[in-house]
Amino acid sequence: MSSNLLVNGDFSQGTTGWTLPSACFAIDPSTLAPNGAASLEMSDSAACGNPTPIAVNSLKVSGGEVYTLTGQIKTEDYIGENSGAGAMFFLYDFARSPIFNGTTDWTSVTLQHVPVSAGKTASLRLQTYDPVPTGNSWFANLSLQQEIPPGLQMFLLYPNYRGLMFSDQSQVASLDLTVTPAAGTSLASLQVVISATDAGGNIVASQTFTPASTEFTGTLDMTSLPLGTYQVAGTLEDSSGNVLMTQSPYAIVKLDASLRSGMNAWIDPANLAHFTDGNPHFVLGIYDTTDYSDSSAYYVPELAAIAKAPINMIINYYITNAPTQAITAYTNAMKQFGITFLPDMSGFYTGSSVFPAGPAKEFGTDNPDTLTTDYVSAFTSDPGVVGYYVQDEPAIAVQPETFQQYSLIKAADPSGFNLAVLDQPLDLPFWRDTVDALGVDPYPIIHATGNDLSEVADWTRAAYQAGHGARPVWTVVQFFQADLESAWPTQQQLHDMSWMAIVEGATGLFYWEYGLRGLYEVKDPVEHAALYQELINVTTEIKSLEPVLLSPDATVISANSEQGTVFTKTKLGADGTRYIFSYNYTASPVTAVFTLAQPAAGIFDYDTGVTSALDTSTTFSAAFQPYQAHVLLISDTPPSPTPIPSATPSPTATWTPTPVATSTATATTTRTPTPTATRTATATRTATVTATRTATATRTATATATRTTTATATRTATATASATPTATSTPGALSISPKNLKFGVQRLGTTSSARTLKVINASRVTAEITGMSVTGDFAQTNTCGASLAAHHTCCISVTFKPTATGKRTGNLPLHDNATNSPQVVDLSGKGNDRD
Repeated sequence: MSSNLLVNGDFSQGTTGWTLPSACFAIDPSTLAPNGAASLEMSDSAACGNPTPIAVNSLKVSGGEVYTLTGQIKTEDYIGENSGAGAMFFLYDFARSPIFNGTTDWTSVTLQHVPVSAGKTASLRLQTYDPVPTGNSWFANLSLQQEIPPGLQMFLLYPNYRGLMFSDQSQVASLDLTVTPAAGTSLASLQVVISATDAGGNIVASQTFTPASTEFTGTLDMTSLPLGTYQVAGTLEDSSGNVLMTQSPYAIVKLDASLRSGMNAWIDPANLAHFTDGNPHFVLGIYDTTDYSDSSAYYVPELAAIAKAPINMIINYYITNAPTQAITAYTNAMKQFGITFLPDMSGFYTGSSVFPAGPAKEFGTDNPDTLTTDYVSAFTSDPGVVGYYVQDEPAIAVQPETFQQYSLIKAADPSGFNLAVLDQPLDLPFWRDTVDALGVDPYPIIHATGNDLSEVADWTRAAYQAGHGARPVWTVVQFFQADLESAWPTQQQLHDMSWMAIVEGATGLFYWEYGLRGLYEVKDPVEHAALYQELINVTTEIKSLEPVLLSPDATVISANSEQGTVFTKTKLGADGTRYIFSYNYTASPVTAVFTLAQPAAGIFDYDTGVTSALDTSTTFSAAFQPYQAHVLLISDTPPSPTPIPSATPSPTATWTPTPVATSTATATTTRTPTPTATRTATATRTATVTATRTATATRTATATATRTTTATATRTATATASATPTATSTPGALSISPKNLKFGVQRLGTTSSARTLKVINASRVTAEITGMSVTGDFAQTNTCGASLAAHHTCCISVTFKPTATGKRTGNLPLHDNATNSPQVVDLSGKGNDRD
């Protein structure tokens, strides 16, 4: 730690170094701090004539560093206009103390690991949170110290999941190493030794590195070592071999690959999640809130509604307090829908305001460690429980106890995913050793217009970089209306935010929220269905590309004219098809010229269904609206000489959402659910997240000392496992979006407006269409003809004319020579004989 950087932080020189309204602040010689130091009194706003008085220290804090902020606060009859008002100290825009009100004795506050963004400055403020018209508060012993990084920092890159090194994977451990020479010491005079120690304390493998730069990757070959647990530690030495410091070790467990078959869920070296069937999956999750029951049937209606989208994972806050048999009933109900569960354990801590009283009573303990072990042990045999949701927007102060919980969860169940979702991207580096998957929840849609969707990209990139690409990143995408001044995300925005996150490295997406403060607030059933249909459309597209998303990145383009504005991720499909996932980072339209590494005949826009010609055999242009994302397939088939019916009139037009379940709901007139302010973005979310690796320099001994990965047992399939391709991506397969149409209420004998289905042939093989029929009170027309060329789409228009009152159902099967024929769309509506 550095010395105290504040100017006169202990008020020993009166108010020197502070800018403050004299009527509101004054040194109080009669109220001393516990150590006898002077205190600064802040009078109530009524007395000083200022509703929100602020005192500012003259120090301008440098960005790009990490700090510890401490101080003491005392209050007396300090009563504000609302229950949350009170006194606090605030490192402006980066960290603040708890808020104190009423009457409290001197209380010490320490805020560790406070990062200030590079390129930013910050100042320390003493102030109220909301007006406080009565009472007094005092501040004393304020200190801001820069956290000096240790000489050596380590981060385990591989093995990337709980230190487990399976026999059919690489046997070479990899670590990110950062060396910070002491003042007056040159980097060239130092060396780093990485060593593995067996259970008997014997060094059984080591490697010495002479750093050419302050940050580098070190490897340790463990091929010759027998199966077992090893402590891998790093030491910093001078050129004579004298040890200057030793970093706390990581535990690496060498296991036979066959043990994976006993694991319920795990992460492979490519950061892909394996669950349900042992194969890798792209995580498509959603948050929900429900009551609970011991009956599986209770949950089925809501799960069936959710499962209209290809959701494979759920987080449910409200069921945390349920008995374990209710959780088991919940996961049993999920099985028929292919959905798994992450129980919420974010309140399993002493003093937590949401401590789970129900489970504590069931297991007969209020001890959080014992409760954690017992709770997790109760679900180890439940394949529907694939991990735990351990933190939701946590303060950095709870990281140590979350790490302790992590060790207990791993000991009780060596498989599964621990997920924490952060709303402070600068805190991410402190959490990368604390969970299995890093999550962020950027919610950029806080105004009716003019929202900066690139926040999704920034936060996802920050999470990816915090883990050096060696930990899974699951981004939470906004699916709610923040308040009356904002709006629900449109389908275009859902699409763009989702693909932004994928391009920036997310291997999973969650959507907040199906339940309370989300879709539950939309009481109009037509609007409710329309909003969820948009999410269905977006996630169905992502699901149809799952085998491609699970494949390694590959070189598809050699140049991008808008590098730094248009960002891309490129991959190869199993059949050799080339894919470009891309998005515009800016609020301005832009046209990018891409140069392909190999020639092609056409460009197929997966969103619009349009195939267009290249400008040359290797170059083509793509137009992007603000923040727009494109999914492009590089086709070896020339474009059709006649236009293909599609959602947009030209291949360069803005992506247009697939028609939703009703034509009556519009974003401007019907999206007015009662909002809440509980999830709105705060001022602290405006910090620019840079793409640097400076975060590794901030890890302290406290964080590293807790790295005690304990692992036994393990689970199925290899890291590169051949994910069973879904039918939509195998040669000759077709997909239809959406998978069901709901027409709502229609008067008897009258015909509804048409709803549109999009048929996509994303493979390289022409599909022969042999029949298309429709049952029930429904009719169809289509543009598909007798065949659908590779990388082309056609449209089916469906209408509803009820012949009787009540619910009417039918289906539309498409028969063809595709491997997933027939593709069936469920149809429903309700007949009404009233005007």
